[in-house]
Order: sequence, then structure tokens, then C-alpha cells
Amino acid sequence: MIFSSIQLGLTRFIWSIAFIAVSLFPLVSHADEATYTLRPNDTIRLAVYEEPDLSLQVKILKTGQASFPLIGSVDVGGLTVAAAAAKIRALYAKDYLVDPKLTLTVDEYATEFVSVIGAVKVPGQIPMPVSGNLDIASAMATAGGLTENADPNNLQLQRASGGVISTFSLSSIEGPTGRIRLASGDRIIVNQSAFVGKTVTVMGQVGRPGPLAFPVSGRLDLVKAIAQAGGLTDLANPKKVTINRSGKVILLDFKAISQRGDQPFLLQPDDVVTVAERIF
Repeated sequence: MIFSSIQLGLTRFIWSIAFIAVSLFPLVSHADEATYTLRPNDTIRLAVYEEPDLSLQVKILKTGQASFPLIGSVDVGGLTVAAAAAKIRALYAKDYLVDPKLTLTVDEYATEFVSVIGAVKVPGQIPMPVSGNLDIASAMATAGGLTENADPNNLQLQRASGGVISTFSLSSIEGPTGRIRLASGDRIIVNQSAFVGKTVTVMGQVGRPGPLAFPVSGRLDLVKAIAQAGGLTDLANPKKVTINRSGKVILLDFKAISQRGDQPFLLQPDDVVTVAERIF
């Protein structure tokens, strides 16, 4: 009997110490145990000393609430583990238990994500590292980089917290922009180039007359377009090249433009380039 009493007293002492430890230092193996805040989809475990029917594992709902025996739904989202344990203890002590002793732990942490969508090779959700450190450059690398149809100058960052959408270029993420830290729920949107599906047409005395795909970069000059169309034929008149732009006809000296080099004539989508035939 004496041994049993000592053993029971020791057990009560251990539970008391455990309760104090949970109240002051939550048993959380997360990035920061002392300050971890409970979030929706966290799975928590409640253990109540000498009350096995009250012990359970429960997932926190999107509303931030979790349901417990007798006391029902309790709003624990946004509380630290210690604060949530104290709140639950107070509710049990109020109407059901005398000096309840309990522990509250996190069994499974909700996975946090950022999204990279649009014209990337592997669009979708990217899990946040346990450390919580993820920047734009790393997220873009994880998404496999841009597709051929992406606009490298129109990448957008939409914060989960709302506010203005930031726009940046692919080249800028190699600098300070790439080190911008992301938070759970942030979205990176990679827009498709406005020039996808656009063409110019090269007709007349060229090697391969017909439509040409407009570059997604949005930059195509006359010399490059004629080169892509197979170059001038022997019958071409290089001094008489016309551009039909929405009904307006522009007459150009292709020979002078190609020799000049430093002042290219830039084409626009739907331009029709016609190389005239030489008259003998």
C-alpha cells in the first residue's frame, strides 16, 4: 500500500510537471517551438490526465475551430499551443473537471504552399520548406522555368494578404528581386506572351513565301523576317520592298536597311511584306 501511494504520488507529480511544461514551453517540433501558432489543418492531440474519454486527436477546421468532448467547438486557430492548452483547460475547469491536467501537442503540421501558375513547365503548388524560407528565384526554379510561350517581362507576384500585384522580369530575379521571400498562399503568375499566335507574311521574291510566326519577345525586324523566309531570290528588287500595315503601304529600300544595320525596321504583327520583282 505504501509503495502504491508513493507510485501514485509520483505519477501525479510527473503529470503536474508535464502540464507546467506544456503551459510554458509547447511541445512542438516546428521551426520555433515557443511561438508556433496553430493554423487550420494542423492536427493536434489532447491528453487529459485520468480522463481517457476526453483524450483525442483532432484536425483544426478552416474556421480555426476544433471540437473536443463536453466543451464542443473551441476557437484555437491563431493561438500558440500554450495559449490553446490554457483555454481548453479553463473550459474544462469551469463546468466539468476539478483542476484538470492536460497536454496539447501538434501531431501533424498543415502543409503550406505557394502557387506558380501560367506559362511555366511545371505549374502548380510548391510546398513551403519547414524553415519557411522560399524566395521567388527558388520557386521559379522548382516550377521548371518558363515555357517557350511565356512573356519573360510579365511575371507577376500576387500576395495572399492582398494589395498591389508586383510585376517583374525573368532577368530581374537573378538580382535582389529573386531574393524576395514568399509567404504561404502567395501566387506567381507567368503570363503568356501577347505575341503568341501572331504572324507576319512575307510575299513576292523570297525563297519561302508565306506566314512567319512572330517571336514571343515581340521583336522582329525586316532583315530577319526576309532571312527566315529564305532570303531574296535572283529576281528580287531589293530597293522596292513594301509593308502593308493595316491598309497603309510603306515603301522601303531593303538594300540600304540591311547595309545600315544599326537602324533596323521593326515589324508588327499582321504586317504583310512584299518583295517586288526586278524589271529588266
